[in-house]
Amino acid sequence: MALKQSVPGENAAGGKPPGSLVFSVRTKGLVVFGALIAYAVIIALFVFHQKNQLLRDFEEIQKSLEVDSMLKQADTAAFHAVMGVFANVDSSDRQAGMQRIQMHYQILRTKHAELQEAVPAFDVRLDAADAALEEAFRDASRENMSQLIVELIKTKNEFTNLAEQSQQARSRMSERYRMQTDSVAMTTMFLGMMGLALLGTIMALFFKQLTEDLRTLQQRAIDIVNGYRGEPIPIRRHDEVGQLMEAVNSMATALDKREKELIVERQKYFHQEKMAAIGALAAGVAHEIGNPIAAISGIAQDMRERREAGLGFCAEDYCKDCRPDLIQAQAQRLAAITREIQEFASPQPAEPQLLDLNAQLRSTTSLIRYDKRLRGVELRLDLDHNLPAIDGVADQLTQVIMNLLINAMDALESVKDRPPTVVISTRQEGDRVCMAVADNGSGMEKDVLERVFEAFFTTKPAGKGTGLGLSLCYSIMKNHGGSIEIESTPGVGTQVKAYFPLNET
Repeated sequence: MALKQSVPGENAAGGKPPGSLVFSVRTKGLVVFGALIAYAVIIALFVFHQKNQLLRDFEEIQKSLEVDSMLKQADTAAFHAVMGVFANVDSSDRQAGMQRIQMHYQILRTKHAELQEAVPAFDVRLDAADAALEEAFRDASRENMSQLIVELIKTKNEFTNLAEQSQQARSRMSERYRMQTDSVAMTTMFLGMMGLALLGTIMALFFKQLTEDLRTLQQRAIDIVNGYRGEPIPIRRHDEVGQLMEAVNSMATALDKREKELIVERQKYFHQEKMAAIGALAAGVAHEIGNPIAAISGIAQDMRERREAGLGFCAEDYCKDCRPDLIQAQAQRLAAITREIQEFASPQPAEPQLLDLNAQLRSTTSLIRYDKRLRGVELRLDLDHNLPAIDGVADQLTQVIMNLLINAMDALESVKDRPPTVVISTRQEGDRVCMAVADNGSGMEKDVLERVFEAFFTTKPAGKGTGLGLSLCYSIMKNHGGSIEIESTPGVGTQVKAYFPLNET
């Protein structure tokens, strides 16, 4: 598992998803206005449709009235025909009587024809009456005249029944027309009220959400001013307010990034100040204890020379267990440690210069060996003796080495089943130099590995780590034009590789 880190903290949270549509507040207003117009058009179309239906029903009622009038006229004509037959059944002038009957019957036929033309479905037939009239013309006997009267009365009864049915149908149509009119009025009023209610609800929800989002923005702006850099505002809208939320999120992310970079830069400055203070202290300590160490070493050397020359008390038997060589060896060791501290903490130029990476590693590891966390830990150096010089700042390079070694030592604290080991190696890879710090410690899970370079991210308990170590290493390597990679396997170990570009000049 390997991680090559890009610039930490550059992903601005809270952005709109790719391909999402952006609707401005003005566009939303136009959409609502368009929907309102469309709704009004639908209501108008409904009203016009119902109006046409009502007009058709009204025309049917009018036609029913006309048919009813024609039926009454036909019924009256049939009645007059019957009365004409009654009036002329015993007429002395048969020819004149039959002509009067023929005249009344002709009126009946005319009204019957008008009904058939107006109502094609008209089913009253005059066939039987026509036959009875012909028979009466042929033989104007009382029997034939009586048969004609019977047929005419049947026809009249049919007209009467049809007229009653027409009236009943017209009554039903009138009732339906009234109910339909009421229904259209109620439906139109309901649709209008529902549209107003829906519009009011949409406007209330819109302005409620807008007010809540603006309050959220106001509160987050106050929080940002007060130093809050937590989770970004969730963006649920894609208009000007959503763009403002995204801008506030981006601002908070940018401020957080700048603050972390500032803290890292301050850590670099504090490191330089600390190294300068340690250097001054080391110089003072070396000066104060240098003379006693030199005196002790001189006395031990004198004792050793006297013993070898057989002079003074050092030659007596009771002084034979005295070991001035051991005193001198330990004094020389103290002097070497003092020199290492002095060399490590001596002021270094703040500007980049050609450096011997192997020398920096030896100097740093020689001092850090005295850390109690390295007791029982095998620290090996596998350095390429032909390694070319790199261009860098000595203090910052020392800081990278120390941070990586401290992380390795912390990772080895939980190792019990194998000898804890840290291996530092250097080699040239093409046009860059690689420094690798490997340990066989606890390793890191994938989710931890993905965040190791984030400022203030740490898995160490409170008070033991700040989460700035690897972030500072990343910043220093970036300023040196290099890069840093981490390979880690849980339960196996971790290897950190720092790459330095070679000076082409």
